[in-house]
Amino acid sequence: GCCPMPKAVCCSDKVHCCPTGYTCDVAEGKCNKGSLSLPWKVKQPALNAQPKEEVKDITCPDGEFSCPDGTTCCKLSTGDYGCCPLPQAVCCDDHVHCCPKDTTCDTAAGKCNSGSLSVPWALKLPAKPTKPILKKEDVGSVPCPGGSSCPD
Repeated sequence: GCCPMPKAVCCSDKVHCCPTGYTCDVAEGKCNKGSLSLPWKVKQPALNAQPKEEVKDITCPDGEFSCPDGTTCCKLSTGDYGCCPLPQAVCCDDHVHCCPKDTTCDTAAGKCNSGSLSVPWALKLPAKPTKPILKKEDVGSVPCPGGSSCPD
């Protein structure tokens, strides 16, 4: 099966998983890290390797970038968009990380909080441009004989 969080630790019962850095307590049914305990997650069934419908992309708000379905568009510090590998995620103010739905970003501590629970935050991935990106030398130039170019 697949764990619904990035870089998770698979538990020995082969049914559950815990966030990275936590250990599975199979007897208690939870994830431990020092004195912290979190509920463990149930793995999701893996998808069949058979050819399937093409994964649809979601278009980011600027219309210039897209992310795979099941992810969330989040702005990067450059002003472009990145893809958070979580559905309906919370985009953190550092423009680099994101957190699961219904949590808050704790940028000082580098994690996501929900009440008294904390979980690791996720790193955004690059988004795909929806249109081909033109190189600077291609924009506003007119080709001339001999291979040089002039401003448009």
